[in-house]
Amino acid sequence: MARVRKTSKGRGRRKSKSRGHRRTALWAIGTVLLVIAAAVAGMILGQGGLAPRIGKRVVASPEQVPRIGPARARRLLDRGEAVLYDTRSAENYRDKHAAGAISFPEADRETLVDLLPMDKVLIFY
Repeated sequence: MARVRKTSKGRGRRKSKSRGHRRTALWAIGTVLLVIAAAVAGMILGQGGLAPRIGKRVVASPEQVPRIGPARARRLLDRGEAVLYDTRSAENYRDKHAAGAISFPEADRETLVDLLPMDKVLIFY
């Protein structure tokens, strides 16, 4: 017959305080390293190093794209420094579009992105 050794509650191994502190410190260090890694990744993405791509072009996230108002857009267009793109469907573009706007349907962006000029401000609506 096998003997089973019983222990009473409260007796046996105790976790030492230093072991608990060590575990907390390791969690803290791991968290700090994750935050640093996320910050570095954000800096790389912000510089276009690993930014998302459409076709061969590097694109920015919506948060990275500057917003401009109608007056500034008009000035850029009047000086020939910008190109205006209508991202609605081709049907909506045919019905009505802003003067001088070029049709750039969201559905066709993969094929059209390589046609975008790199020397102009691109304004999409």
